[in-house]
Amino acid sequence: MRDRERAAPASPRLPPAWAVPPVLAVRNALGRLHRNAMPPIVAVFETTFGFVEAKALYLAAELSFADFLAEGPLDADALSRAAETDADATARLLRLLQGLGYFTQGRDGRWKNTPMSELLRADRADSVREWVRFLCGPWHGEIWNHAVHAIRTGRSASVEAFGAEYFDWLSANTDAQTTFDAAMEQSSQLSGPSLVAGYDFSGVRRVCDVGGGTGGLLATVLAANPSAIGVLFDLVEVIGRAAPVLLAAGVQNRVELVGGSFFDAVPAGCDLYLLKAIMHDWADPECVTILSRIRAASSSARVLVVDQLMPAHRGPHPAKDSDLMMLVLSGSGRERTEAEFAALVARAGYRVNRVMGMPATAVLELVAG
Repeated sequence: MRDRERAAPASPRLPPAWAVPPVLAVRNALGRLHRNAMPPIVAVFETTFGFVEAKALYLAAELSFADFLAEGPLDADALSRAAETDADATARLLRLLQGLGYFTQGRDGRWKNTPMSELLRADRADSVREWVRFLCGPWHGEIWNHAVHAIRTGRSASVEAFGAEYFDWLSANTDAQTTFDAAMEQSSQLSGPSLVAGYDFSGVRRVCDVGGGTGGLLATVLAANPSAIGVLFDLVEVIGRAAPVLLAAGVQNRVELVGGSFFDAVPAGCDLYLLKAIMHDWADPECVTILSRIRAASSSARVLVVDQLMPAHRGPHPAKDSDLMMLVLSGSGRERTEAEFAALVARAGYRVNRVMGMPATAVLELVAG
């Protein structure tokens, strides 16, 4: 492939937060109508093929189909030569994915990208390729092969699969950890822009992203608030990979990198602490410890918890998928309702001051209570 400039905007176009609940309600209603319009046995078989579709998406991401097609339309033979794949197998994979909105075939038989498959390109600033490789990849699948253990015992399937807890195994496997870091950075595209658009950061002088990974969310916050400075806090080996992310956002000179464990202590002297996708990784006692460390570092600081909120309705919702995933991966992680969050944070001396809905997640502002 020829070198290309990074294309596309740095953040995706997302609907306003107020529009998401009614859209989800309509989608769920249509989903119920779809399921009720077919015999139950057909609905069950259809659900099982979701596994095939997820793996098909992974194959296209892993084999860089979208990157090759960014050069221009190609027929299956030409694409297979570029990707070093079998031509017939390539055509069959593309045929399936076209029905899901990824890739499209013109009348001349050549394939090209769609807006959805464009997001699988590695060179796009808004790429989600690594998220797909993380969630649908073979090592992640191996953990799910042992998911029965998690349901029977309530404990991590990672231990059954690899003999180690999930995050311990990641730390010991460089390739998986790198993919995970990139996936978490890409997931910040769903929360970062909405957070800076919906939360008033004026007056924030020093913000600490606790367990902030390679700095994707913190970089977004600082880029939108030029007077603020940041502290990126995570394990030493994780923040060691943050420089390219901070440099790309132009905020590297306003970020202090601090290594450590949030179970021991967090950096002091900040007036705002971010916890994105941290609380859902842990059981209640560990969450109370993390919040207590933040309060010990700065008793007057606000805390923003960026996480899924478990809905009260019985329909499909991403939080329900994420909740089961956290059980299978870690055994201790879970998604929580607003009431469960309120009870949990109170044990660390906080109260939920307000809850802000966002297109893909929610933000709970905590203050000392």
